[in-house]
Amino acid sequence: MSDQDYSEIVKQAEKAVASIKDGDLKTIAFGKILDTLLGEGGGTNEKHRRTKSKRSPGDKSARADQAKSGRKKTGPKSYVEELIEEDFFKVPQTLAAVRAELGNRGHHVPLNLLSKPMMLLCQERKLRRQKSKDGNKQVFTYSNW
Repeated sequence: MSDQDYSEIVKQAEKAVASIKDGDLKTIAFGKILDTLLGEGGGTNEKHRRTKSKRSPGDKSARADQAKSGRKKTGPKSYVEELIEEDFFKVPQTLAAVRAELGNRGHHVPLNLLSKPMMLLCQERKLRRQKSKDGNKQVFTYSNW
């Protein structure tokens, strides 16, 4: 890139943060925008743009690559799988009880994001789902298979 290209990128970044009043926020935003523009080649020089790598159909997914690198899985399903390993479901538990236990462990998961992983675990026969009564209403409880 030439000096002229860099000056155009800096001008673009300055223009983008011109309306921000807070000095600290303006500095941070300018740095982020400048990093983005430089990473993309600033839009001024086509040959310097990054291209996304295209995976061939035989390539493994990014998640499989993560698992190989030894990184621990995260997300609601893996959090519930930890509970299964620790025999939390030895006694039938409601979805609310599962959410509360995850919250105690620092994983604050909304109920609407917890129901699908629970369903998948039931389909994989890692958990069993049964209807039970809680007062006047029916709820599902989850237990070990």
